[in-house]
Amino acid sequence: MTQDESPNITTKEPSDPENWRKLEHLGVWIKKETDVAHLADHQFTKPEAIKCPRCGSVDVDKYGIREGVQEYICLKCKRKFHNKDAPLGMRTPVEQIGASLNMYYTGSSLTDIANHLSQVYKNPVSRSTVYAWLIKYSEQAVKLLQPLKPKVGDTWIADETAIKFNDVLYWIWDVIDRDTRFLLASYLSPNRGTREARKLMEMASEHAGTAPEKVLTDSLRAYLDGIELTFGADTKHIQSSPFSKIDSTNIIERFQATIKERTKVLWGFKTVPSARLILDGFGVHYNFFRPHLALNNRTPAEEAGIKSPVTNWIELVRKVG
Repeated sequence: MTQDESPNITTKEPSDPENWRKLEHLGVWIKKETDVAHLADHQFTKPEAIKCPRCGSVDVDKYGIREGVQEYICLKCKRKFHNKDAPLGMRTPVEQIGASLNMYYTGSSLTDIANHLSQVYKNPVSRSTVYAWLIKYSEQAVKLLQPLKPKVGDTWIADETAIKFNDVLYWIWDVIDRDTRFLLASYLSPNRGTREARKLMEMASEHAGTAPEKVLTDSLRAYLDGIELTFGADTKHIQSSPFSKIDSTNIIERFQATIKERTKVLWGFKTVPSARLILDGFGVHYNFFRPHLALNNRTPAEEAGIKSPVTNWIELVRKVG
């Protein structure tokens, strides 16, 4: 007999069914002489306490009803929430918002995402709504995950690529760790000189909490002083054009393909501040949510020993609300 059964109630068919009657709607058998009112004292399943999605506390109170949905407030952390699986004040479920973010960072346009939600989920949202999700949750993802420190190797790879905003040429500078593929720094700048190369190396070093033994770059002269000014003579700088002469593992070639994927993501942005945010958001997507075949379908964050509080955009949206 299980803990949810008593001498007069069972979930299993009894050996003497003539002395029992089955309550189909409850899926249980009760003895014929049992008072049905007894069922009120018998809990087959205990109701789950309402928990705050932020801190997990059950010390919550009701906080009014909005659009027919009961809202609550956590008395511990003051977070307002509801039990509907959608962020507070939104009608779109968490899964759809998270999937939309993933679609965007893998190359879908805002319009394509809005059309997908309308056609597949019968959820008519506008392009501007998807954009609002993108800005809000990219900011939250960067705030939550970017401070986490990776354990990286001793060889880093730096590269830069061109992109235009309102017909003005900008440069995206990147540094990745060769061993873990972790993207240590991305930097958007209208210039391509020593100051920018140094800034890139400083950002990467701060994120990693260490300096590399070697940095591989193309033949851009700005790297010469930029790396030396940051790391001194302790770090060996290896330059080559093309990259294949110094990297037989095709890591750089694969990463350049990723850069092309990211450039497509940034095409629709007209202002530099919004592009910088999406650049950081892509870094989160690349490091924490995008498995790599070369890493046996692990993410760079996993390879770098980071225990992330979330593993995809859906979990991120659910966590931050």
